[in-house]
Amino acid sequence: MATLTDAVITIGWTPSVPADLDDRAIQSYAATLLSDQFGFGDVPDPRIAKTWELALKNAAGVRNLKIVDGTQKKDRWFVLEHSGSILRVDSFEHETFGQVNCVIALKDRDSPVSFQKLLGDSGRDPQKLPPVYRLRPQSFESDGLKRNLNGAILNTERISAVSGTEVDVSSVYSSYVVTQPEKSE
Repeated sequence: MATLTDAVITIGWTPSVPADLDDRAIQSYAATLLSDQFGFGDVPDPRIAKTWELALKNAAGVRNLKIVDGTQKKDRWFVLEHSGSILRVDSFEHETFGQVNCVIALKDRDSPVSFQKLLGDSGRDPQKLPPVYRLRPQSFESDGLKRNLNGAILNTERISAVSGTEVDVSSVYSSYVVTQPEKSE
């Protein structure tokens, strides 16, 4: 975990604790909750608005989480101070296996891709497109590691319009890595 923490800090992320997350970071974390609530198709506007409202409420609840050092479970939070993009690294280590779960929500200015970039000059109206565009999940296994990667691009224009809140989180990614014990013969 120390190596990962050092690498993340080196590229500009600032360590934080849940109680210190500002409203921009809370909105970013809410986007990670929102992206899990919608499938691949369209969703009615009232459901988008209510889901965003609940995601913001639930995300604000993480401010009550306490970080306990010295346990097998580690929960680390990082923010990009200039934007409020957020990275949560949750890990668990045991004698025979370990796991690391990373969730990252990138604001428009930090994200390499956005819904608007995907649309380009297509002339399609974002208000008539689904609130979330899911990227193809990827899974890899090798050398005792199993890795899963999921990503979603948020239709911020539509989510903002139906929720009455300015949403500027472009993309959300989650990665899950498990070290598996060696199989005995």
